[in-house]
Amino acid sequence: MKRADFLRLLLLAPLGGQRLAASESSMAGAVEWLLSRQSPDGAWRSDAYGAFRDGRALTPVVLRCLSLIPDPSLDDSRDKAVKWLLGKGASLFEHFPIHAASSVLECAAQLESLAPLRGPALSRLVELRLPGGGWSYSPVPPKPGVDLAPMQQPNLSATAIALDGLHAARAPIMEETLGFIQGCQNFGTPDAEFDDGGFFQMPLDPARNKAGSAGIGKDGRKRFLSYAAATADGLRALRLSGEPPDSARCAAGRAWLKRFRWTPDAAPSDLAYYTARSLTLTAAIDSETPRYDLPASLSQSRRPDGSWLNPAGEMRENCPLVASSLALEATLRSTI
Repeated sequence: MKRADFLRLLLLAPLGGQRLAASESSMAGAVEWLLSRQSPDGAWRSDAYGAFRDGRALTPVVLRCLSLIPDPSLDDSRDKAVKWLLGKGASLFEHFPIHAASSVLECAAQLESLAPLRGPALSRLVELRLPGGGWSYSPVPPKPGVDLAPMQQPNLSATAIALDGLHAARAPIMEETLGFIQGCQNFGTPDAEFDDGGFFQMPLDPARNKAGSAGIGKDGRKRFLSYAAATADGLRALRLSGEPPDSARCAAGRAWLKRFRWTPDAAPSDLAYYTARSLTLTAAIDSETPRYDLPASLSQSRRPDGSWLNPAGEMRENCPLVASSLALEATLRSTI
């Protein structure tokens, strides 16, 4: 049996009925495409962004996706990637530390051969944790007594990604982190008209709250619109940080997601595949969160060669390695 045929059988084992045909080509084709883009040394490198061409940015992300597939025919590709990552050691976490460290910890939960990188990955996440318990994407650790630069301000997506890694490693989470996450939820403020239970990216930077402003509150502070990626991130982060599953905050976040109807271009367009992955991760952690039927929607935006591409480039989903890894992982997780 050819590897492509074996992949189809393995990937589709959890599926049946009408979903079979819609998912078959998208998942198996995407796996084959990702394998075809692996460099001989085991890394994955972008043709779209110079910052992604040395392999450190993308190899952990692609491997995280492939680590979910229980297919021995992928072992050679995974082993090559692990060997490459081990060769980089702690330098792997220099430029895109939150993504890389968390991805490695999630991979290591599936691939024991990555165990030597658990310590450096955890140390890097702890080093980058900001006062108040959140994270930013900055590779520069905070300095005691020094105000944070704008790009060091904590944001919800970086915090959720860091928590995903800590959760995979079964590492303790700071109590203060919960306070930052709660501050990104439209809940329990003096302005009931804005409190829909959803989440936004960060309290202090309007430009990075992708859904935009909701208006000015009674206290004179700007309020922000909720959106899907932030709400999935926020609900998952609440749970990972110790918020009880039956709390009013969790119930409000779930209610927002139940009202939301997901399509790749629903909101905001530059987060199409990140949103899909975040929704599936959140449903896996919080059993009351709605599970969306992602495969059919995602297959509509797949390219003929098996990859995915999002024309919106702000979140780098216009790099097909980024888009394909996120979309395939979301599809795989939605069928588990």
